[in-house]
Amino acid sequence: MQRVIQVNVYNNKEDLNKEYELESLIKTAGAKTEIYISQVIDKPNPSFYIGKGKVFEIKDIAEKHDIKTCVFDVELSASQVRNLEETMKIKVVDWTTLILDIFAKRANTKESKLKIHLAQLKYQLPRLNKWFSYLSRQAGGIGTRGPGETMLETDRRAVVRDIKFLERKIKEVENTKRVNRKSRKNIINISLLGYTNAGKSTILNQCLKKYGMEKYVYSDDLLFATLDTSTRKLKLDKTNVTLTDTVGFIDNLSKELNDSFLTTIEEIKFADILLVVIDASKEDLSLQLDTIDNTIKDVGVSDKKIIYVFNKMDQVDNELKIKAYERDKDRIYISAKNDLDIERLKEKILNVIKKDYILANIHIPYKNGDVLNYFLNHYDIRKKEFNEKETILIAEISKVDYERYRKFIR
Repeated sequence: MQRVIQVNVYNNKEDLNKEYELESLIKTAGAKTEIYISQVIDKPNPSFYIGKGKVFEIKDIAEKHDIKTCVFDVELSASQVRNLEETMKIKVVDWTTLILDIFAKRANTKESKLKIHLAQLKYQLPRLNKWFSYLSRQAGGIGTRGPGETMLETDRRAVVRDIKFLERKIKEVENTKRVNRKSRKNIINISLLGYTNAGKSTILNQCLKKYGMEKYVYSDDLLFATLDTSTRKLKLDKTNVTLTDTVGFIDNLSKELNDSFLTTIEEIKFADILLVVIDASKEDLSLQLDTIDNTIKDVGVSDKKIIYVFNKMDQVDNELKIKAYERDKDRIYISAKNDLDIERLKEKILNVIKKDYILANIHIPYKNGDVLNYFLNHYDIRKKEFNEKETILIAEISKVDYERYRKFIR
């Protein structure tokens, strides 16, 4: 396992969660933090970001412990990375590069691989531009035009071309997904949303174990354990739903990463219900809630039905403190690995689904056996009667089915 020096940079006040988060990301990337270094700075050093004295301290530690890589929890400019590497004589990885590396490692589907490759190229492009403009100023116009253009300019054009190609391919994949969604239009679509490692995949797998027929999704105690959007079918009593797991949130994303992240979770636009999963065991509960609420607004889905799921309650010392975070939406407090809590979550979801149901008196002629079977298989029937011409059902049904089968309703 690759051994690294972990560098946390603080701005006037310490946030212990930053150290844990970077260590977890390093672990997810397949490496191990050997040495912890931190520094509080008021203003980044233009050359190294951290202080020059701290740079030489890291250099001495790396030589003493024979460590070849240093990972920062901030985004560094191309010149800062170069200066740090030339001074410390080790490889330097910044926050964005680390996350992109994890994204590339974790991506499995065609769509996620395309989006991550696109984010990598967009992160690389401005760095190429800065290097090229720097060389142009140093060398004047000679060798920067026509056949004499530099390799960097050639690279820049290749990156621009690849970005356009990837954007076209992503649109093709999204068009295919749009067709697939149409085939699920009569099924309730539910999306899981929340910070990475909050327990979204665990909730999905626990629901699959009790109410599903399809294969489980990958789940582990790692940040970004799952990166691909996974959708599974469930049957909650007689209600068919799909449950979609989305990529987890994380703080301090660069613009390229944030754009890629927002694109990745756009699946929630097509959800009927959002399950917002909160890691109740963390200290930064307000940050989790505010970030997710703001993202929901950014994607334009604030009007969706939302259930706040406060997970990992088995790891919480003060339940009253957690329950003080009231939201204006439905909420529930669970431990995802507890079967009874998953049962409670199922009931909460069904209650939210049925809030808009309409009580209907349905008269189905005997010749329409397929319609009768549909209602018997999809709804709890309050009353069932027969006469010489038809079957009469009284049941609460969805607005969609109310309109779809209006001719049978009295």
